Amino acid sequence: MFNKLLIISGPTATGKTDLAVKIAKKYNGELVSGDSCQIYKGMDIGTGKDQPEETPIHLIDIITPDQKFSVADFQKVAQKTIKEIQSRGKLPILVGCSGFYIDSVINPNYNTFSIKPNKFLRFILNRFSVKTLQKIYKFLDPLNFSKLNHSDINNHYRLSRKIEIKLFSKNVENCKLKIENFDILHISLTAPLDFLYQRIDLRVQKRMDIGFLDEIKTLLKKYKWSDPGMQIAAYKCLKPYFQNKNNLENCLQLWSYAEHSDARRQSCWFKSRPNVYFFDITKKDFQKNINSKITKWYTKS
Repeated sequence: MFNKLLIISGPTATGKTDLAVKIAKKYNGELVSGDSCQIYKGMDIGTGKDQPEETPIHLIDIITPDQKFSVADFQKVAQKTIKEIQSRGKLPILVGCSGFYIDSVINPNYNTFSIKPNKFLRFILNRFSVKTLQKIYKFLDPLNFSKLNHSDINNHYRLSRKIEIKLFSKNVENCKLKIENFDILHISLTAPLDFLYQRIDLRVQKRMDIGFLDEIKTLLKKYKWSDPGMQIAAYKCLKPYFQNKNNLENCLQLWSYAEHSDARRQSCWFKSRPNVYFFDITKKDFQKNINSKITKWYTKS
């Protein structure tokens, strides 16, 4: 059975999706999103969804903004989707910037399924603010806390779940997934931070130009600011503007800064992972070098 899995990761604004589309066309592939923000329906502009018609992307628009979705949930659907793509003799290409999501797919020791929700702990944690949960998780797991993106670090449900996993992970056996036989090539795109910051700032303005404020207005007709999807940086940073607590210019600046912070965290995350090949997108022949690497791996039996 065809068992190859290509991963294209990297911080935001490195052009992962554009590259993945080109690779999918060349190597008979299908894209699987590894982005924790693009799972939400109706949140298109703020999350930068790019759905090329010729190459559909799996695991985009799978839940509504008021629904909860954990890393364990993603792990289940991603594993199933990847296996279905492989069964068709096609190359699954997992593309995204959410480190926890990607890790959950490629790390057979990623242990979340066997840790069931603890009702008593949830009752206690639900009484705490996001700020308090941040302090608790930072105390329990300072290394992984430092790698959380803006959305996760401000998401009450996800913080609670991470605390739960950290507290109970030592009391359960590892839940090994049957992915040890995957032939994985992990490519991660990089760039100098100043370069990424410029791209991010231009992208923020572009999203405003194509109607981001109208998208938020539409969402607020059905959903609340406290819903999980509305904790995504782009939306949360505009919240003070809609509540007449800050002007638009300041809110856009906060949004840009949040994206800058995410880019730094994501860069650190992927650089800390084993068996990853890094390519700087500011270098002249980076795409040529990536294609050479993929071809050598893809044609190897």
